[in-house]
Amino acid sequence: MKLEIDIRSTYCTMIFKRSINELIRIRQEVMRYAQMHGNKPASRRYGCDVRTVRLWRRRFEQKGTGALQNKSQAPHHCPHKTSAAIEDLIIAKRKEAPCYGPKRLKYFNPSLSISEGAIYRILKEKGMLRKRRKKYQTKQDLRDVKAQYKSLTHNQEDVKHLYDIPYYWKQMMQFNLPKFEYTIRDAKSGFTALAFSDEYSEQYSTILTEIFLSHLKAHGIDLSIVTVQTDNGSEFGGRKRNVKTPGFVNMIIMQFKACHEYIPPGCSNANADVESFHSTVEPEFFDLESFSSKEEFFQKAQVYQYFYNFVRPNFSKKGKTPLQIVLEDYPGISPKILNFPVYDLDALFRQKMELPGGQYVHKLPESLKSSFLWKCCF
Repeated sequence: MKLEIDIRSTYCTMIFKRSINELIRIRQEVMRYAQMHGNKPASRRYGCDVRTVRLWRRRFEQKGTGALQNKSQAPHHCPHKTSAAIEDLIIAKRKEAPCYGPKRLKYFNPSLSISEGAIYRILKEKGMLRKRRKKYQTKQDLRDVKAQYKSLTHNQEDVKHLYDIPYYWKQMMQFNLPKFEYTIRDAKSGFTALAFSDEYSEQYSTILTEIFLSHLKAHGIDLSIVTVQTDNGSEFGGRKRNVKTPGFVNMIIMQFKACHEYIPPGCSNANADVESFHSTVEPEFFDLESFSSKEEFFQKAQVYQYFYNFVRPNFSKKGKTPLQIVLEDYPGISPKILNFPVYDLDALFRQKMELPGGQYVHKLPESLKSSFLWKCCF
């Protein structure tokens, strides 16, 4: 098929955005005209410089049609090219510190006389640039790490503010329902313990954690391998770093001989397991349930906690329930270890101040005692 050429167009216009085959055909046409009529007439006819015609005609007559393709204009020799010795040195330094990029390699090796751009080029040519992992890949890696834990040994604790939930807020104001949720969650199994209050204080966190650790100890869990992880908030003694100072940390380490860890400042993702529960309990409980009294609130909260720990599968943990994961790690343990009461910390605190000993727990109605969840627990 013959290529249509508009001789009224200049040579540059003719070859603009042409494929390789079309480009060769156009140049062949120009070369044939130059061979028949001369280089200058061809340059005038096709609107190009006579030196261009002379160059392409010489190439065409010496090497044929293949010589009409564009040639690379890259230099054949680079006098300032990085030497092989320096390249080897950069590769060796990169292997010593795979986390260092060009900027840090240059900073910690001031003897290197090349630029950061040259270091980047060498790392790219050698395939040594680190690819940034996707968020879902990082999550999968973290799940694999947490799967190596033993259940009930790595616990995260946090407090959720409830007064910013629109559907719940109206009921909270009308029936004087709790304003804060205190949550402890096991990173391996997802087992969750809940308590509620109207106050946000270290004293309440201490009471719940003390009950939780006593509960684990009563079921035969070795507290010396148990860790409670919190953020740096004042409700967890974040301002009191001395272990000997009475309070939240002192109770965990001195009284129960367990471990306590603060997450690094600004790294809220380090408490992702308990934060994940907070993002789940809002749509599954606070946005769905209606309450007519404080007593009913605690009864329904207890039922939801039973549902979450005994029945609800977690598809981030291979579709298993917390109960199934705990029984895999402790084959002979009683399922009652997950039967943790939902505490009213305000009532518990008042009782603790007034009466020696004892704990206040809201009773479940008789109608719920015949339910499947109740039978699973008792």
